[in-house]
This record gives sequence, C-alpha cells and structure tokens, in this order.
Amino acid sequence: MKMKLEQRFVLQSGECCTFINPFSLGVVSEELDQRECERLKFYTDGIAIVLYARLFKNKRVERVSFDDTSIAPVVFGDAVTNHLRVCLVGGTPENIVEATRLLKEKYPGLDIVLSRSGYFDSEQERAEFLDQAMTLDVLIVGMGAGKQERILLDMQDKGWSGSGYTCGGYLDQLVQAKGGDYYPDFIDRYHLRWLYRILKEPRRLVARYFVYYPYYLLKFGKNIG
Repeated sequence: MKMKLEQRFVLQSGECCTFINPFSLGVVSEELDQRECERLKFYTDGIAIVLYARLFKNKRVERVSFDDTSIAPVVFGDAVTNHLRVCLVGGTPENIVEATRLLKEKYPGLDIVLSRSGYFDSEQERAEFLDQAMTLDVLIVGMGAGKQERILLDMQDKGWSGSGYTCGGYLDQLVQAKGGDYYPDFIDRYHLRWLYRILKEPRRLVARYFVYYPYYLLKFGKNIG
C-alpha cells in the first residue's frame, strides 16, 4: 500500500486532506486499504516524516499541519472570504463549545453551523451527525488517527463534495492556548514542537514519540510514496 505525500499544500475545494506523523502513519496503514488511501490527500505533519521522506525516499516535502503555525489560518480565512459553512467535530463536549467560541472570535464572520464532540454514544448518533454535515462546505475533524479519516471517507461515500481536513489535537490546543499561539515563536522556528508537546503532556506522549514513532516508521515507512 502506498500513501502519496503531497509536496506542498494548495488550497483546493472538494478535497479531503489528512496530515500524518509516524504514529498516524501506522494507524492509517493498519486501518485503511489502498483504494481508501487514494481518496485522501496526505501531507507531512511534523519534522520526523519530512526528514524520513528526504533521507530514505529522496522526496522533498514540506511540513503541513492543521494548526496555527501552518494551514489552519488559511482554511478558516478562505471560509470567511467565500462565505463557506463550517462543521467542527472533535474533543470533549466542553472543549468543542469553547473551541467554537474562540474560532468565531478569532475569525470574525466564520460561519460555524455545526459543532459537536468527537464522542458518539451510538452508531445511530454518528449516522445522524453525518447526515447533518452533508449540507456543509468544510468539515474539520479532530478525532484521532483512523477515526478522523474514516469520518471523511464515510462522508465521501454518502456523496458529500465538500472540503475535509483532519486536525488531530488542534481543537484542544486552541482551547489550552485560549485562542492564542500554542507554540512559542522560537519553538516553532527551530522545529521543536515535538519537544514542547512532550513537556506539556509527558504521560501521553513520551511512549508515542520514543516507542511508537520509530516502530511505525520502521514497519510502515515503505508505505510512504
């Protein structure tokens, strides 16, 4: 199975984009088949995949993440300019309410029509959400690797033609930063975002970065194309 990495981000309507790091590379490789991967645009989320692609695949790609240091302002700015209707799904019920408020404050005129947590009590509730989202233009999904890609693929299966983006933990980061910059300038400038996140969330991220990242890169790096 191959995941074609896009070299750089170009905003284009009607596409579903996801952003992979070594951890999500492993999860997506295990949960999606080749045909499903071909329906998504893959971008490199983090310096680890960028370096891996350059060193072992002879492929020059840029880091593209759905956060405020990368393309989130581009996507939300375009939604405001073109009067697009936006849907957010992800995080806890409390966080998604606050994230919605902060985004509307940060991007005046942003039309967030639908927002809800990433936790569904039943398959019926999930199906009802997909039906509600069908009429919207932009879908931002922060539900963790595998689950967020599946939402976008299920929307495509239903005939949705809007623009979809996975966003990982962006909505939670937005709330933690109270709408401001999550990363200090020098952290972003010197590509130390991974270290900053470890310092903020050591219990959750130490094993991911130092165990799962190398394991998934060794096991599934061949899938990067």
